[in-house]
Formats: sequence, structure tokens, C-alpha cells
Amino acid sequence: MTAVTKTDKMICPSCRVEMNHHCDKLVYTTDPQDAGQADPSLGGFIEEFHTCPKCGGGASRLA
Repeated sequence: MTAVTKTDKMICPSCRVEMNHHCDKLVYTTDPQDAGQADPSLGGFIEEFHTCPKCGGGASRLA
């Protein structure tokens, strides 16, 4: 299993409040342009999803 590094907290782009980490999702790679971001042992890459406790907005980023 691949270790995920600790990252900085995500800040809501709308209200500038620290967002809550909601989940991680494995995104399978089908586009050759995304192959460089993919973890070969997973067959894709991990995307983090975050939600804002103040405005309810959502955002994501690569883990």
C-alpha cells in the first residue's frame, strides 16, 4: 500500500475558512496524458475531496 504524505489544510476559495477532508478517491487513468500522475501499483491516482463547514462548498485536489 502506498503511504500518503501529509498535506496542508485546504482553504475554501469562497469564504477563506479551513475545509474538512471528506474522502479520498482512486481515479483510474484512461487518458495517456494523465499517465504521468498515476501510481502504477494503483492503476490511477488519489484525489482528495474537501467540504467547507461554513458555506458548504466543495473542492478537490490530487493527493
